[in-house]
Amino acid sequence: TDEIMHQDIVPLYAADIQDQLKKQFAYLSGGRGGDGCPVITFPEYPAFSEIPEKEFQNVLTYLTSIP
Repeated sequence: TDEIMHQDIVPLYAADIQDQLKKQFAYLSGGRGGDGCPVITFPEYPAFSEIPEKEFQNVLTYLTSIP
């Protein structure tokens, strides 16, 4: 099973993960897909493979929770 999809989602606030957000390995570009969903951008980030899984999950959970 996919553990990420089956975890309880706890609301995150930008203040809680500000250091992770400052790394800017992922961000909302302001664009929208054909279905109207926001586009998450993953720019070139040299240390991407070194980002801990929990940080990655926190940032994506936060970005996908922004209305």
